[in-house]
Amino acid sequence: MAGHTWRRLLADRTARAAAGVLGAAALAAVLAPWIAGYDPTAQPDPVALRLAAPSWQHPFGTDPFSRDVCSRVLHGARISLGVAAGAMLLSVTLGTTLGALAAVLGGWVDGVVSALVDVLIAMPRLLVVIALVATFGALSPWWLVVLIGGSGWLTTARIVRAEVRDHQQREYVTAARALGASRWRIVWRHLLPAVAPQVAVAAALALAAVIPLEAALSFVGLGIQPPLPSWGNILLDGSDYLTTAWWLVVFPMAAITLTVGSALVLADRLRVAIAGEGRPS
Repeated sequence: MAGHTWRRLLADRTARAAAGVLGAAALAAVLAPWIAGYDPTAQPDPVALRLAAPSWQHPFGTDPFSRDVCSRVLHGARISLGVAAGAMLLSVTLGTTLGALAAVLGGWVDGVVSALVDVLIAMPRLLVVIALVATFGALSPWWLVVLIGGSGWLTTARIVRAEVRDHQQREYVTAARALGASRWRIVWRHLLPAVAPQVAVAAALALAAVIPLEAALSFVGLGIQPPLPSWGNILLDGSDYLTTAWWLVVFPMAAITLTVGSALVLADRLRVAIAGEGRPS
């Protein structure tokens, strides 16, 4: 069944376009040191180049410190997408592991995991993350990954628990048990591949949630700290120049919108493929 889902997804032009945008953003982030025209922290001429409008020399203009905005957006992608990807992988791994354990082991393990999810999911994630960052001070990108990823596994755990419980009752799992397959072999060879499409949806949605969350933290000064560029603190640099230097907000916001929108579209098309309704468009 999972194989049919992936084939339907690959046949979907909209899904391929969304994946292409995400892939291009990731590639630009990886290649930023080679394709960016300037050092993102360099201040070549704080007087003559301050708040220069977009031009051939500076396609995205410059900021109040004469830094090239295009180079900062490209290098900011390394931080913003790196934190988002790391947090997404951590949250999906934790959610898949705990959800599968709860479904397979049942009993008190299921009870503890379910109770933990119910308690934590009632807490506003953004407020919890802001409170923790404000308590411990500015965090490195690695600690942001741990904090954001460690607080985002709840929905994935619920989805995986429900899907694994459902698949455990199906004939192919019963047949595997009858043939003598161990519990964990069934989990690894049958159940996890079967729920992989649902996990992929959760991963795409997690990515779409983490990118603006990291940007919001950096925008209020609690995330990535200067001189390291991220999309959030680039927006912060432009917050006082909305009417006089629109490029400081438009280009990083466009980067956030394109990546988040592509992740949401990919999640939606994958849902359609799972439901068996996907058609090449």
